Amino acid sequence: MRASVVLMPLLAIAAAAQRKCGNTKVPTGLKETAKSFQRANARSAWIAHSVANKTLNVETYFHVVASDETEANGYVPEDKLKKQHEVMNEHYKSTGVVFDLKNISWTVNAEWSAFSVDAEDKTTEMAMKKNLRKGGYAALNIYFRPLGDGLLGICEFPDDVAADSKEFWMDGCQVLHSSVPGGSTKNYDLGATATHEVGHWFGLFHTFQDGCDGGDQVDDTPAEASPTSGCPVGKDTCPGNKYPGLDPIKNFMDYSYDACLDQFTPGQATRIMQMWEKYRAKGVTPSTPDTGSDSGSDSGSDSGSTDPWKRFKLSNFY
Repeated sequence: MRASVVLMPLLAIAAAAQRKCGNTKVPTGLKETAKSFQRANARSAWIAHSVANKTLNVETYFHVVASDETEANGYVPEDKLKKQHEVMNEHYKSTGVVFDLKNISWTVNAEWSAFSVDAEDKTTEMAMKKNLRKGGYAALNIYFRPLGDGLLGICEFPDDVAADSKEFWMDGCQVLHSSVPGGSTKNYDLGATATHEVGHWFGLFHTFQDGCDGGDQVDDTPAEASPTSGCPVGKDTCPGNKYPGLDPIKNFMDYSYDACLDQFTPGQATRIMQMWEKYRAKGVTPSTPDTGSDSGSDSGSDSGSTDPWKRFKLSNFY
């Protein structure tokens, strides 16, 4: 049976008062890992020096999931995705990270494009990811789709995972389709949402995580009590000698408008490399890659078609 088309109201994605990220809670184990790295880095400057000139090439896959073949309902065109890739590499240039975009896929599936990331039942999300995901645990998979609930994006934090486990298949990032460069989400249309969310995939926290006495466990990120909206120069939510520096409103891990964001700190770059070595560099891969027997896609043709080009349009421009 043909899937029903779910239309996303344009007003729901046209503007957002403040960046809304789904990574509001950090797993306890990951916090402890970050604290241990913070203590080690404080004891030895050699750690930061050892990764200062390191380059990390990340195998990357983009997946577009839409309810129909219109951009308003999730079908992001290739030129905007190529620009998103360029923007991500520019944003991460100072960290040594390079995103190697291997492939882009487009899937039309009303159910996959419409589910809530907060849903207790993860059956639909799992089906989408198991059908579309490529590569091992070190491969970045980003799903661009209409998210709803005012959400701009969410990523899975890194963890110790086993091949073929639920945690392995659920890995990746979901990013609002209209937040790509040239998208329709006002103030968040320059591609920084993907940059921010992928920071979580690497293991970075929000700069304001747990307030002034919490933080992101990176010493060169100034303390910040609350997320930023807009680009308020001089914002200082943690005043006093105990908290040197103004709020890091230009840091990609804050909530400022895209136009305001332009930096990761050297400490964050070090943390990316540390988290990578601990979690993602282990080479965990599925024992039997799941190619998906039924994508449930609907591109205006019979959704039961066995022709893979009805399900995916592959772009091999690199």
